[in-house]
Amino acid sequence: MPQFQGIPAIPSEQIPQWQYDILSAMKENIEIMLGQRGPGRVVTNDTIGVEPAERQLMKQLSARGDYYTINTSGGPIDVPARSDYIKLLNDMQQLAVDVANIQNALNALLQNIRK
Repeated sequence: MPQFQGIPAIPSEQIPQWQYDILSAMKENIEIMLGQRGPGRVVTNDTIGVEPAERQLMKQLSARGDYYTINTSGGPIDVPARSDYIKLLNDMQQLAVDVANIQNALNALLQNIRK
């Protein structure tokens, strides 16, 4: 993270009071945004955020890895059970939907930050 140099004090002589007040306020705001004053860097746009995403649907795999071993002339081959294969396909589809929802939420958040 870049380190910013401190902003020198604004001289109160040779400038009108109204200019001094404006420059002092701007200096203070810049220092707050840079994290040089106050608790740390701040975001001043309170509209940043996204609507809560739907709850993630996939909590765990439903496929268990059930398989059958088929003996062939070339040796035994493990073949997934049809029902488990279908469960795996459904799990992968649900994972793709969950990832797409997260991606959409992240894109919306980034759009809000860029505004």
